Amino acid sequence: MTSDDKPQNFSMTLANELINLANKNLQQNHPVEDIAEGLRHAAANFSAYAFFRSEQTPKDPNQIVESFVSMFEYYLDAHKPKESPGEGLAQTIAKAKEEL
Repeated sequence: MTSDDKPQNFSMTLANELINLANKNLQQNHPVEDIAEGLRHAAANFSAYAFFRSEQTPKDPNQIVESFVSMFEYYLDAHKPKESPGEGLAQTIAKAKEEL
């Protein structure tokens, strides 16, 4: 570990282990949609289990849902294909020039 590296907390370590499991299933040619559905199912199941065993008060399931939505939005942006603005227009113009 370099001085710039900071140790991961347990939740991130566990998340990385689950991602590694998902990646292994991708390598075995399981459909990406099935893997994602399985992970969501497991997350919902364990989150509901933990909700009733948590000692934190007050309990509000909406906080868990909001947290998930926030993380999902973050990763949607992180995994979105990078395309520079206007690239589609430039490609359309280039194609039109080729056809002339």
